[in-house]
Amino acid sequence: MDAVKQFFSSLVEINSGSNIINTVMAVLVASVLGVIIYFTYKLTCKAFMYDEEVGLVLIVVPIVVALLLSVIGTSIARAFSLAGALSIIRYRSVMMSPKSLVYIFFGMGAGFITGVGLYLPALIFVLLTCAFMVVYGMLTSGKKSTVSRKTLLVDVPESINYDGLFEETLKKYTDGFALSSVGIVNGGTVTELVYQVKLKDTADTKAMLDELRVLNGNFKILLSQYRPVTQ
Repeated sequence: MDAVKQFFSSLVEINSGSNIINTVMAVLVASVLGVIIYFTYKLTCKAFMYDEEVGLVLIVVPIVVALLLSVIGTSIARAFSLAGALSIIRYRSVMMSPKSLVYIFFGMGAGFITGVGLYLPALIFVLLTCAFMVVYGMLTSGKKSTVSRKTLLVDVPESINYDGLFEETLKKYTDGFALSSVGIVNGGTVTELVYQVKLKDTADTKAMLDELRVLNGNFKILLSQYRPVTQ
C-alpha cells in the first residue's frame, strides 16, 4: 500500500502544474531558437549545398533536447534510465559536411541551455552565434578556397606505369595534391587513380585536362566536386 501511495504521489509531483508549464515553455523557446538556427543555416548555405533534411533536423534537435532535459530535471534515476534507453539505439547516416555537423551541435547546445530553464542566455547564445555565422559567410563568400578543391579521377591502361606520371602536370596547375586511392577496374585492364587537388586561382582547367589525357593515353578523366575520403 505504501508503494502504491508513493507511486501516485510521485506521479502527481511529476505532472504538477509548474512542471508542465516549464516543459511547455522550454519546448516553445526551443522551437523559436530552432527556427532561427534553421534560417541562419539556409542563409549561409550555397544553393547546391543546402540540405532540406538537415534544415528539418536543426528545428527538431533543440526541441527534443530541451524536452528531454525538462523531463529529466534533477532526477538521477531518470537520467540513467534515459541513458540506458538511448544506448540501445544505433545510428546510421551518410557522411555529412562539417558545416552541417557544426549546425547540429549548435542546435544541441541551444536545446541544452533551454532545457535547464536559461531562456534568456539561450536566446543570446543563438543570436550571437547566428550573427557570427552570417558575418563569416559574407566575408568568405568571395573566396575560392573551397571552390578550388576538387576530386580528380584518372584511368590509366595497364600498359602505362602510373608511378609519378602525373606529378609534373599537377604541380603546374595546383597548389597541392594527394593520391587518395588506387583501384583496379575492367578486369584488371585499367587502373583508377583518385587525387584530391587544390587548383590554383589562375589554373587553366582545359589545359590541365588536355595534358593529363595525353599522359594517360586518352582514357577517362573526371574532375568533380571535392569528395572527402571515407574510411
